[in-house]
Amino acid sequence: MLRSPRASRGPGLLTRRFTVLAALAGLAAAGCGDAGVDESGPPVLFDPCGPVALVTDPGLTAAQSAGLAAGLALWNARANTRLSLASADAGAGAGDPPAGGLPIHFQDAAPPFHGLYDAPRGQVFINTDLAGEALAVTIAHEVGHAFGLVHISADQRSSVMNPNNLVVEPTLEDVDTLAMRWGVCLASAAP
Repeated sequence: MLRSPRASRGPGLLTRRFTVLAALAGLAAAGCGDAGVDESGPPVLFDPCGPVALVTDPGLTAAQSAGLAAGLALWNARANTRLSLASADAGAGAGDPPAGGLPIHFQDAAPPFHGLYDAPRGQVFINTDLAGEALAVTIAHEVGHAFGLVHISADQRSSVMNPNNLVVEPTLEDVDTLAMRWGVCLASAAP
């Protein structure tokens, strides 16, 4: 099921929301903000079988743009998803993401906090302290949540969805989990 997220809000509210969610998540012993998040309303999930634009706020740094491109490339290469990048100013109105877009916001947060998928609002928050491979993997992890994936204990198996993960890219098992949830539109690409 694909539901379009609500229009994004002003940066002041986003900063306060991210800070509050980070605090609620206990500064993320799991490295991801799904503990203590307001679960009012059904989660907004994005269908990996269709095109999904990661909608960015204006003013990204070169490192943030590179991390976003690398993070979506991890899913596109492994699961043959159709993720792309779009800027929030490409929307229909001020602050409106393109239809079906997944808003991605970069915010300051405590170092152990990597990212958050705000499921009721269908948007991702990423810590500005991340860079390089850790940024790409964190983006892939949070996009996994947007696709409906949940945390997988590292004791169970290696997965992009391991809590506090900064190095494991999407695995064939992650792609299989997506295919079980969304259908055969997803095909594993050999590593």
